Amino acid sequence: MSKTSSQTISPSAAHSLSGSQRVLQSISALKHRNYRLYWFGQLASVLAQNMEAVAQSWLVLELTNSPLMLGLTGLTFTIPTVALTLLGGAIADRADRRRIMLFAQLGSAIIFLLLAGLVIMQWIALWHIMSFAFVTGCVRAFDRPSRMALLPQMVPKEDIPNAVAIGGTIWQLNKLVGPAVAGILIYWVGIGPTYFVCFLASGAAIVLWLAIRLEGPSVESTSRGLMHDMVEGIKFIRENEIYWVFIAMTFFNSVFGMSYVIMMPVFARDVLHVGSQGFGFLQSAGGAGALAGVLLAAYLSHFRGKGLQAISGAVVFGVTLILFAFSAWFTLSLLAAFALGMAGQFYMTTIHAILQMNLPNELRGRVMGIHGLAWELMPVGGLISGAIAEFAGAPVAVAFGGIMVGGMAFVVAIVMPRIRRLEQ
Repeated sequence: MSKTSSQTISPSAAHSLSGSQRVLQSISALKHRNYRLYWFGQLASVLAQNMEAVAQSWLVLELTNSPLMLGLTGLTFTIPTVALTLLGGAIADRADRRRIMLFAQLGSAIIFLLLAGLVIMQWIALWHIMSFAFVTGCVRAFDRPSRMALLPQMVPKEDIPNAVAIGGTIWQLNKLVGPAVAGILIYWVGIGPTYFVCFLASGAAIVLWLAIRLEGPSVESTSRGLMHDMVEGIKFIRENEIYWVFIAMTFFNSVFGMSYVIMMPVFARDVLHVGSQGFGFLQSAGGAGALAGVLLAAYLSHFRGKGLQAISGAVVFGVTLILFAFSAWFTLSLLAAFALGMAGQFYMTTIHAILQMNLPNELRGRVMGIHGLAWELMPVGGLISGAIAEFAGAPVAVAFGGIMVGGMAFVVAIVMPRIRRLEQ
């Protein structure tokens, strides 16, 4: 029945479900047509993003041979994302979210096509890459809040937790497939054709999203100014401990923990000596682990102790990151990358579900936009780790990130017992 959901089923009732009932319950959001179209479109869109990340990193490294330039290119993307995210979230709470999402995807597709042409014609220069990274950051500042805020318009409230979990599998499936495909394509046909495949994937997402049909107004009309709306979102986060603490944990994970992803080309080429193919498989190992992490989070979604789950996942992530940093053996690095993906995604999915379920819909774009902004700050960590790697080496830079993430989780556990004891 529609009133029965992962949100309301007790742990004892969940254990009594048959195997087929558990399968149906785990994918209940996909029974809604609009969400199916969104999910498959998102799958294609995120595939393009993952492939583009590999292509850009390898291209910058080939042009500059500098870890610092990797970080600076990421920072060029991050600056407009940081500057415009609050505005993007406020607009998502008052404009047509589907239309914003479509125009943003069209902009990304055009950028991929232009980059493909520049690389194939051998006209590409670092300033081209950085300029397009800046424009992409502007687009993403409006795109991400709208995608997150669109969720309640596609599924009923009882299916939102399931939609969050299923949505998480999109990123993990693409982390598993996208980087490996990109690495192999770069090796076989070059970076230019790889960008063209990104363009095709973005086009597929646009076609699917055009078929979404939403009923009723997308947002409530308001006469308040955008500045008032932005301040209201910040005030809501500041006054609710659960939101600012978990957004802060996401910030530490993104800035200090995930910087290892930006340093991955350096590890593949200079530490492990496995080339672009090995780089892609390292990324995919992380994707496989992250997929396992989101499935574990889904399995434990009916269990209490969510605060402890998040803190434990952060600690495991930090310790494993230090192990990865000092590994000189490719097989061990693959295993560590898998464990990093699993631990990181487990506690990030737990945090995301807690935030989504407790948010008032009229604030969803702003608050989730700020939460998403924490993820977009990863290139800032790339700049920090790139600077450290330039002078002390990539292993030291990545180990520093592990210490920061683990330390943050330890502080939350000790200083904020309410968060540690959070049940749901």
